[in-house]
Amino acid sequence: MSGRRTELTAYAGIVGSAFAVALVLGAPWHWLALAGALVLACVPAGAAVMCWVDSGEDVAQAGLTLTVSLAVVAIASALMIWTNSWQPRALLALAAAGAISCGARLWWSVDR
Repeated sequence: MSGRRTELTAYAGIVGSAFAVALVLGAPWHWLALAGALVLACVPAGAAVMCWVDSGEDVAQAGLTLTVSLAVVAIASALMIWTNSWQPRALLALAAAGAISCGARLWWSVDR
């Protein structure tokens, strides 16, 4: 596991999670909350996974973070729709999980 690339991904995941939650829950305008939802869909879930995996290149790391995050959000959304339990704010749990995973990755790198 590369130290620098995965640590930057972990920091991006923590900042992205906090930023997304702050915008979704506290934005005074709808378009700003929509921007927060976009950050929520593009960063936290992918960073939660990719902070543990080094892809070998910076661009690949960013691209895989985006791809994994979009896939996880799409699967979670589809499951909520199929089970007739659509709760968009439940997707905020992805931000919490992402921040926890990224924090654990940073803690693990300092501890080792």
